[in-house]
Amino acid sequence: MDYSNEVLEATPERVTKFLLGIGAVAAIRTLMAEAGMTDDDIVEGRTLLLDVLAAPRRAGAAPDTADARAQRAATAELDQWDEPNYARYGAALRRRFPDVHDYVFKDLAPSTGAAAVRGVATLLARLDALESGADPGRAGTKQSDKKAVAFLGPRGLDKAERKRLQGLVDVALGPTSPLPEQTELPETARRREALVKLRGWFDEWSTTARAVVKKRGYLIRLGLANRKAPQRKAPAEPAEPADPLDDADAIDLE
Repeated sequence: MDYSNEVLEATPERVTKFLLGIGAVAAIRTLMAEAGMTDDDIVEGRTLLLDVLAAPRRAGAAPDTADARAQRAATAELDQWDEPNYARYGAALRRRFPDVHDYVFKDLAPSTGAAAVRGVATLLARLDALESGADPGRAGTKQSDKKAVAFLGPRGLDKAERKRLQGLVDVALGPTSPLPEQTELPETARRREALVKLRGWFDEWSTTARAVVKKRGYLIRLGLANRKAPQRKAPAEPAEPADPLDDADAIDLE
């Protein structure tokens, strides 16, 4: 059967409790023996359990690719770049080319993660549009727009730096390579195989136990039932004070 990882990982604890319950309570062992469980069946379950415990779950790093790591690194770098550089380039443009400043930094602010990537991409696209004169809405300011972009070059935002930033944007936006088909380590595959065998044993004999063991306390001992939560009793209503006229000993009606 195709068991989920959650079901398989819960099996060793359940089998341990199941075996302990059978061994500790003679009545349960008797019922299971009558249902066909031999000593060999118990030894099989114990052996399968010990095989799983001998292949401990490894807490290794999640599968990853170089592309995914590069994507995260590019996003982090853009995240760090936007805040100080928006401030410095914004201040320079605001003083000398205020209309260009308003165009370039409209609705832009330092952000984190995906928003930072989107922000830097927007900044670069606007600078490219100013440099090439491609924005029809700024047809009358082409010369001053080019001068503004050139002005940023000596301050660090030259063509080389813009190309580098665009490269980071491209990496951050992907694509990245998928994981190779075979990502499971041999140890992980061996543990899963052992868990599947153990679960098969447990499914057989726990199903048998549910059919032949009727006492709820025994099923709880085997880990096949849960104790019922105690029910709270409703608080008793306060008794009404007795009517003194009902007490013939206390009052003489004559």
